[in-house]
Amino acid sequence: LVLLLIPSDLHGLAKLGGKAVLMMLFATTGIAVGAITSFAIFNTLMPDSMPEDMWKAVAALSGSWIGGGINLASVVETVGTPPEYLGPLIIVDTVLAYTWLGILISLSTYQVAIDRHHGADVRVVQEISQRLQAEQEAHARRPRALDIALMIGVAFLVGQVCLKLGTPVYNFFDETLGWKAISDVMSGYGWGIILMTAVALGLSLTRLRHLDYCGASSIGYIGLFLILTGFGARANLRAILDIPVFFGLGALWILIHIAFLYMGIRILKVPLLIGAASSMANIGGTASAPVVAAAYNQSMAPVGLLMAVMGSVIGTPVALLVIATACRAIAGQ
Repeated sequence: LVLLLIPSDLHGLAKLGGKAVLMMLFATTGIAVGAITSFAIFNTLMPDSMPEDMWKAVAALSGSWIGGGINLASVVETVGTPPEYLGPLIIVDTVLAYTWLGILISLSTYQVAIDRHHGADVRVVQEISQRLQAEQEAHARRPRALDIALMIGVAFLVGQVCLKLGTPVYNFFDETLGWKAISDVMSGYGWGIILMTAVALGLSLTRLRHLDYCGASSIGYIGLFLILTGFGARANLRAILDIPVFFGLGALWILIHIAFLYMGIRILKVPLLIGAASSMANIGGTASAPVVAAAYNQSMAPVGLLMAVMGSVIGTPVALLVIATACRAIAGQ
């Protein structure tokens, strides 16, 4: 998590423009509202089909659908999503997310006509993309032994300190303030993850951000892939046959997200590229958002990455503090 967030270009996010940031928030709001609404509908109309602790599965999937796998891992560990739910989650995530990715890419054929129809301005996006590409090409270098030692040392130090501090923060909300609605969903580990996110973003404003010129995020991805492989090893993919409600809930969830996405594009008059990238920055994360952005314009991959970074930053807090808390209350647990 630390190595994936330290390279964050917060200045680039700021320069991306208020409309682009608002578009990203429209997409994220669509995921949050979709999660809570679809869970409430299925919990009301089909209570017998909803397994126990289904809210934990919804929370975990919402972590994946706001920023990608890194947030999925954090939420699964924080709320204690049962291992038997991981198989259905992986199937629903893969089938629905990548079906939607294919639709977004196919829409790139019509982007000029759509952008012209609602008067979108694409100049700012192009300027940011060119700057990011030039910066990476100018500073990229091979990692040295000192670089690798610094990457791993910073990651372990920040990670362990924040995880240790997570327990006192949890106790503060639980015992001092008595906020049970938060403390019942969160844990010391969850607060540690949120602290880690904040510290890593703070470090991205220092020279440590330059570690990505020699591959900090690549090492971070290795760690992420190991975590996700561990989840996959525990998953029972045949469980989807026992819990078919996952697909129905997930499909309704995606449709609500698409409705919010459409409203955002129409109201803010942003390019279709920004709308598509913001959607996939939520549902797909850093691996998929640049691909979708590049499908609209090959030079726009960095813009998709910027928006995916935003999703990675807000994904865990939103999934835990908003979606998990609301769904747990709806379930009456």
